[in-house]
Amino acid sequence: MMKKLTLYHGSNQKFDVVDLSKSRDKRDFGRGFYMTTLQEQAEHWAENMYIRYGGEGQYI
Repeated sequence: MMKKLTLYHGSNQKFDVVDLSKSRDKRDFGRGFYMTTLQEQAEHWAENMYIRYGGEGQYI
């Protein structure tokens, strides 16, 4: 039986499709779509992105 793995992503923009062209290349591992198993960490990412760059809000 396979276990379910929930992943979270924090953003300052609402989206339905991942578009890597909108990803910044100055991250730990370069351009990409970063996710975490920790909801609190994704919330922190969303807050930081919103504070730094503005945007529509904070989205998980």
